[in-house]
Amino acid sequence: MRIKLLAVLCLSAFLFLAGCKGSEDANANKANTPPAPTAVPKTSETVATDTATVKKIEDALKAKGFTDVKVDGSTKPITIRGTVAKGKLAEVVQVAQEAAGTPVKNEVTEK
Repeated sequence: MRIKLLAVLCLSAFLFLAGCKGSEDANANKANTPPAPTAVPKTSETVATDTATVKKIEDALKAKGFTDVKVDGSTKPITIRGTVAKGKLAEVVQVAQEAAGTPVKNEVTEK
């Protein structure tokens, strides 16, 4: 008899709690707030050309004898492109980064 009573109490408690979840009318009294705006990623970002840094990198590269390397300041980060002698790639990147003071994007190839 006790098991039946305990089972009935548990079942009634479950049904009571399941029925207390609320209704649509309870949410109608809340203030209507508009949804938060979503961030829109930029697809085409314009980068201001840093002519002073570009000039500094070009001068440093020419001083080391790298005349076939061009510096593109319209990209972010600044990009270096061109060709160098075999085994000089690391030196070109190092000279450009030291002159710029920041990392540069390397698109230089070895001959």
